[in-house]
Amino acid sequence: MKFSKLLLLKTILFLYACTNKNEMELDFSNPLKKEDFKIEIQILGSDVNRKVIYDGNIIYDIPNEYGENEWHFNYKDSLYGYFRHFKSNRNDKHNYTFHFFQKENNIFAEIKFNGASKELKTISFTKNKKDFR
Repeated sequence: MKFSKLLLLKTILFLYACTNKNEMELDFSNPLKKEDFKIEIQILGSDVNRKVIYDGNIIYDIPNEYGENEWHFNYKDSLYGYFRHFKSNRNDKHNYTFHFFQKENNIFAEIKFNGASKELKTISFTKNKKDFR
């Protein structure tokens, strides 16, 4: 009896972990084109190496790791944007929404994420490319 309860608990925890994925929505205002963007992430202090999560066409899975999640945005390999999101628990799911827009010849990203932590901010792209650690 104990074994079956333990097995049931492990199965429930496994299924919960598999369905608790981060999600991402992207929005591009004219004249920006989705094909011109690339998004990468690196989770500092973890085993997750730099990972492409958007390549201009496909949205890939976002790693679920705790620590400093460092996001890198690339526009046409000439303009770059960055932000960090600290996650205290790898089981916390977040929904990320990125709205990319152009204003007076500058590129911006409005970043909104909801989950265990919530934030709304706008970043501007620069010509300075920051290397991953």
